Amino acid sequence: MKKCINCGKENRNENQFCSTCGGTSFEAPYSTDEPAAVPPPLQTPPPAYQTPPVMMGPPPTVKKPFTLFDVLTILGFVSSLVGLVQIWVVLEPLALASSVLGFFKGNRSKGLAAAGTVIAVIAFIIRLFMTLYNNNIIGRWAIEGAFK
Repeated sequence: MKKCINCGKENRNENQFCSTCGGTSFEAPYSTDEPAAVPPPLQTPPPAYQTPPVMMGPPPTVKKPFTLFDVLTILGFVSSLVGLVQIWVVLEPLALASSVLGFFKGNRSKGLAAAGTVIAVIAFIIRLFMTLYNNNIIGRWAIEGAFK
């Protein structure tokens, strides 16, 4: 309800003129039982320019350079695989040495160096036992097992 300034009578909020005197000046409306209408919030337009986002956190990582020891790692892995079937006496020790060097000094391929080392050691042991068996230096039990 709002109050007319001229005559002091109360009028409904939607009235533009006083119902008693016809005046147009009212005091600020007050509510008795109906809630006051809340105007919608003003929406401001976005700024005409956009600022670039600020990067938070550590800077992006830079890849390590490819070195000679990484090449040795690849050489060791390939040598360990080829040594399974040919020239194992030369290739397996070469594979073991180059894979170990690549593991400790290389920058980018430690997993490949570890795989080359494991394959070279296992292949060397298998080929050594097979050669000793084929030349009758060790018995059949060394290849097939002691309890067979």
